[in-house]
Amino acid sequence: MPEGIKPVLCSGNGRARIVTEQTLKTNPCPCGSGLRAVRCCALDAAALPAQDNTSLLETQATEATKFFNEKKYTEAEALALKILDLAPNQRTALRVLFEIRKAQNKHDAATALGKRLAGLPGLAAARAQANTQFAQYLVAQGRHAEALPIAAAAVKATPKDATVQHVMGVVLTETGAVAEGEAHYRKALKLLGRDDGLVLANLAWNLKLQGRLDEAAAVYETALALRADNKRGAGGQAQVEFGRGNREKSVAVLDAALAQWSGDRTLRLLRTMADLSMRQPQAAIDRLGPADALMAPEVLARAQAFDQLGQLPDAVNAWVTARRMQRERGGLAYRPEAIQAQAAAYKAYFTADRVQVLPRAGAGALTSAARTGAFTPVFLLGFARAGSSLLEQLLAQLPGFAIGDEFGAIGELAAALPRLTSSDATYPEALDELLVGDNLQAPDRLRGIYEGKRERLGLVRPGVRFITDRAFSNFWHLGLIKLLYPEAPIIHVLRHPQDLLLANMAHDRKFEGNAQAGLPALAHYYGVHADMIRHFRGQLTLRYMPVRYEDLVANPAGVLREVLSFIGAETNVPDNIGANNAAVPDPLPAHFAGREPVHQHGAYKHRAYVAAMPHLFDEVRDTLAPLIEELGYKPLGVTEGAAS
Repeated sequence: MPEGIKPVLCSGNGRARIVTEQTLKTNPCPCGSGLRAVRCCALDAAALPAQDNTSLLETQATEATKFFNEKKYTEAEALALKILDLAPNQRTALRVLFEIRKAQNKHDAATALGKRLAGLPGLAAARAQANTQFAQYLVAQGRHAEALPIAAAAVKATPKDATVQHVMGVVLTETGAVAEGEAHYRKALKLLGRDDGLVLANLAWNLKLQGRLDEAAAVYETALALRADNKRGAGGQAQVEFGRGNREKSVAVLDAALAQWSGDRTLRLLRTMADLSMRQPQAAIDRLGPADALMAPEVLARAQAFDQLGQLPDAVNAWVTARRMQRERGGLAYRPEAIQAQAAAYKAYFTADRVQVLPRAGAGALTSAARTGAFTPVFLLGFARAGSSLLEQLLAQLPGFAIGDEFGAIGELAAALPRLTSSDATYPEALDELLVGDNLQAPDRLRGIYEGKRERLGLVRPGVRFITDRAFSNFWHLGLIKLLYPEAPIIHVLRHPQDLLLANMAHDRKFEGNAQAGLPALAHYYGVHADMIRHFRGQLTLRYMPVRYEDLVANPAGVLREVLSFIGAETNVPDNIGANNAAVPDPLPAHFAGREPVHQHGAYKHRAYVAAMPHLFDEVRDTLAPLIEELGYKPLGVTEGAAS
């Protein structure tokens, strides 16, 4: 490198490159904004003109805005680039260029410009507007986690702005903080002083996610009466009605929406999924149309339809094609590094000696729930599609049980623990704070938070002795469960691993690290799941009971009686119990929408697949074989049922 020319790190297109200062001064920025690198991603903030001085260029910037509004985009872009080359922090010109790059779908450039625009100093209203616009852009991209601090900054700047509160509600809802999102939606409506169709529709979706389907249905009726052109709202209403058991109304809503927006793929996919839920696979295939014109979620729906028709090679070809499409077009790739690191950290921390000295929650947690009549949580473990939802549906039919599903999971407490204990460490190391001072009572406080959420959901009520907790993430948090509920029953629903892989490959569910990317990825993630449960069982004394899916569907009443005996519930179980007989609980878990009579179609389904395609599981044989034998099933390749 020539002497006197220093290397500089510059970012663009998601990558970092070493470039020279001379290149930065002359070459366009790699992000694609159209600005020189020194005026964009490699900008020296110390060299920027004072914000007040940029007002000298406001006349030209206003002219650029005028060009943009008149759809003279070439002129608007050229003028904005000239202004920003002189003053990269000129707010009006920066907004014009941001809007142009956003309209051009140049996402790296729009992100760089939007971030810089949101970070400009100035009046609260201007900062809030910039943050709101950038947050809305990120939301439209599905980048809700990135939008969270941006939307929060907008709320802090102008808390009385209804639009800002609405955007905050969207971001919180889509990042899983649904109760908090509801609060911001209601603030937006209060600030507006009137009903608004879009805000109400988003509030209704939020209520749907909380399982409050009756409320959601009423809000959707109002929202769509105010704004009938909301096709996303129509799709949400259809899902709510399907979940409430009003399948005819759901289908009618979707058919009416498709009559108005015949080309909308989301509505068509929802209608297809209704076909599949009602066991109408050929209708689903016909509705989707030619295979070569479909997107990955639609191809996965075809896989489910072929499975229902018994066309097994077609089903496999469909989900293999869909996953390949996701990898090649969407960049889907299994990234196990964070999963492996978390597993290693949890296994290193949660050892018998280390957990033994940590304080446990006492006999009564610090909530009115504990004072007025304590309940026992029943934790349901199981890999996705193993049958824990079926078990929960069966328990829902019995007196004394309330259904907690995944509402207010223990994992939320784990994430909040460092803050709650004023620890500089992350979880699980932050648990060491429980050994010191006031934090000796932290398990009681954490248990109080957990029970308080169930009380607010209406699950703690007279006659309820047991509340299920079916959060998928529980397999990570058995150590914390042991501290909060040392004697709580843990029911683990097991299913043949090959059946699990088949069931998950055909469904469009996202897992940690994109483990849905293909059979090898899914098999590896399942192995991590099994290994974590094995570790916790080896280090902690858990009140643990395994239940086989195959036994549950063959003899639901008999298995249910064994479960009740294990947890100490003196409840009668009718011989003809079936999942579709359950009264609709409130809040309503999402899996209740697709409940069916108990059947054995899914037990050992892999046998038929292997008979049709003998080499289907060859690439995951080494991963699955020891897990299959450990669970007591016949070795991989032997087609008989479970070992006695």
